[in-house]
Amino acid sequence: MAANGRFVQDVTIPDDTKIAMGSSFTKTWVVQNNGDVPWGVGFSFVWVGGEAMTTQTRIPLPAAAPGQQVQISLNLTAPGKEGKQFTDWRFQDSSGRFFGDIIYARILCTRPLKNDSYFQADLSIPDGTPIPAGTAFTKTWRIRNSGDIPWGAGYTLAHVEGTLMTAASSIPVPNVAPGQDVNLSVELKAPTTPGSYHSDWQLRDPQGNRFGARFWLQIFVPPPVTATPSTASAPVGMAAPVIAPIAAPTGAAGVPAPVGMAAPTPTMPKTTLAPHFSQRDPRWSNIPLANLGGAPTIGRWGCMMTCLTMTANTHGHATTPDQFNRDMVARGGFVNGYFTRWDALSVVYPDIAFEGKVDLGQGDLISKIDDFLLRQRPVPVLVDNTPQTAYSDVDQHWVLVVGRNGNDFLINDPYPLTPEPISLLGRYGRAGGTLTDAVRSALFYRK
Repeated sequence: MAANGRFVQDVTIPDDTKIAMGSSFTKTWVVQNNGDVPWGVGFSFVWVGGEAMTTQTRIPLPAAAPGQQVQISLNLTAPGKEGKQFTDWRFQDSSGRFFGDIIYARILCTRPLKNDSYFQADLSIPDGTPIPAGTAFTKTWRIRNSGDIPWGAGYTLAHVEGTLMTAASSIPVPNVAPGQDVNLSVELKAPTTPGSYHSDWQLRDPQGNRFGARFWLQIFVPPPVTATPSTASAPVGMAAPVIAPIAAPTGAAGVPAPVGMAAPTPTMPKTTLAPHFSQRDPRWSNIPLANLGGAPTIGRWGCMMTCLTMTANTHGHATTPDQFNRDMVARGGFVNGYFTRWDALSVVYPDIAFEGKVDLGQGDLISKIDDFLLRQRPVPVLVDNTPQTAYSDVDQHWVLVVGRNGNDFLINDPYPLTPEPISLLGRYGRAGGTLTDAVRSALFYRK
């Protein structure tokens, strides 16, 4: 007499079913006891090859008399890699001997469907446009659905930061298929107080989750016209438009700001390791990376380069993002057109040493960052720009770590226009998460 078992049919998840990476599913087979020995206590169904897809790699085999058919079900999770994946299982008797057919599940792991968006163009109100106080205007962006999911009912464009300039904090989004472009407009009114203003907007899904790129506008509200006579050529009743400069702080050790830049404003704590620069400063936000026509601008993609600019100032090189962009072109700091090299800072300034790029999982990344902070060295780090959703390459954003604050890092974020250091976990961390969850990579430079 011998134990035996055979595959009869799949009940769920036929071979090569497409399953999104990380998704849970239940696989069920019909099998038959085609041996002479009844299955009972001590008989098991055991994982023997491929991807386990579960932490429970052994389950009791259902009782079955010779000739009887039974169902076996497993709760599985698709592996986190694309392509064909399989998991092999076998029957085992109470003495530990395997018998019968190999029972398997074979799936095609696919990238999870994802909401995403991409900025295409400003169609109205270029950054720095002067708009008289209280004047109504319309801002229009051209946006691409760069994700896998159509937009439609329940999708909105929502205000997320800066000055709102409207009573409606969100507007509905029309139906937009993946790969399709759409023009989205918001009706706004300029503030009544003179000054520079920005307003950031981002798409939200029907559950309220923000996703994709941020879309922003920057305007300048000029001061009121005085009654004194003037020979200026501005139209009657309007002041000549002037874009107010955004103050740039001094470099390390009191290095003065470059000629032509506004005087520094004492808004940062004395303990800050690096001056703050915003990639969206209108003085350089519209300059293309590597000065290449058609390349993304510093304002859109220049976060890493702006972090390196701040780091350069700490190590004694008074520069700005536009100047550093030019120096990168002249000295080979870009690769593949407009992509910043990991060692770009040492390429431009040979007196700054590059110790390397460390990714999550390569040793104790957080401790190494702490060590650099103790030595008064800021650290550019990669974070997830959309921490509420799964990380992908399109979600990356670089910030500069300049200090510790308990279980958190203080960062100079190149995206905001305001210069104060902010919390890393407060902006890029997940609820209840730690720095290990939030920091994905870091670049280490020293003098």
